[in-house]
Amino acid sequence: MWRGVVAAALVIGCRGEPAPRTGEPPSPKPPAPSIVPALPQSPDGAQELVALDLQIEQGRAAPDPEALLGALSRRAMLRGRHEDFREALERSGAWTAEDANNPRAWGMRIAILIQTHQFTEAELRLDDFKRLARDPSEWEPPAATLGEARGNPEGARAYRERAAELHPTAANLTNLAANLAMRGQLDDAIALIPRAAAALRDPSPVLVAWLLVQWGRLYVQNGEPAAARQLFEQAHARMPGYVDATVQLATAIRATGGDPAALAAGALAAEPHHPELLALAGRTAEAAEAWTVYLQPPLDHAFADHAARFYLGPGSAPAKALALATSNFTNRQTLDARALLVEAELANTLAKSACDRAEPLATGTRAHQFLAWRAFTACGQTAEADRLAQALGIR
Repeated sequence: MWRGVVAAALVIGCRGEPAPRTGEPPSPKPPAPSIVPALPQSPDGAQELVALDLQIEQGRAAPDPEALLGALSRRAMLRGRHEDFREALERSGAWTAEDANNPRAWGMRIAILIQTHQFTEAELRLDDFKRLARDPSEWEPPAATLGEARGNPEGARAYRERAAELHPTAANLTNLAANLAMRGQLDDAIALIPRAAAALRDPSPVLVAWLLVQWGRLYVQNGEPAAARQLFEQAHARMPGYVDATVQLATAIRATGGDPAALAAGALAAEPHHPELLALAGRTAEAAEAWTVYLQPPLDHAFADHAARFYLGPGSAPAKALALATSNFTNRQTLDARALLVEAELANTLAKSACDRAEPLATGTRAHQFLAWRAFTACGQTAEADRLAQALGIR
């Protein structure tokens, strides 16, 4: 189960959208007073990270590469340290080189390739994995995640529905919800959250925090940052060292009129070199320097979208953002990747290109539609812009 969660972590993470910036239309849907479902108590998240550190330290001297790689991938997902991603890539490559006919080695290698957005190589290795696997159930999960990452959620639909029906675990139901959201069915996706919460049996703070973050992202996509904030707060409380939960919470705090300075300062005490945390703390020059490290191969694809958003915002380098957004869209043809590229094109006054690319966004989420409206307005497609403005209620 953990392999599937970890492989999807960065991919699912990039399905979400940043909270609306100043000047964007307000959310039309006020949240309920509390939307956090009842969940079992979990062990202390800080202690879990300490145990994970120890597991990795001991695993480096142990003969079980699968256990070590799983622990490295989990810590990479949580702490977001580039060193862990690099080590996982290096060790998984060495394992497959040493034991080329071991399906367990290839399964782990593919999971790490997906986690680091090396999708082209993952697709090639998936073909090798299929020949070695004893049963389709071994390669279907990474194949589904890979299809979604490449912008083909419909291709993964049958597997996600079947997995949720046969094994209705919290993770399977949440992955189905994410697939529904990618296909534009946000209400159906959000409706799955109570069922996923009720199915949770594993009290691991890592899993609970991961689930809460994924549910929060659904509300972000639905234009409900205050509701999302509740879920991100709970995720941060379960795993204070989970960088993505911290970043999502800080974004939601800003979107709801709060100040995330104290949150960012606390997170930086544990992860002083993470570029997103540095940016949240207003240390822009240090964040830009840190991004140069994160964007060095082979991690350039893994963080291209995150870095592009930084350079569109506090990093104030629209040309650099455009290069990163273009690379990201080439690698993954999702609506979010398209939206990021359209925003970068607009920031570089490339209105015609943004307009030509914006049409699919017009039927996406509210944030996608608003971006399409901006593009159509910039290039003079007034009929399309007026239609979207009326739908969005901004005129």
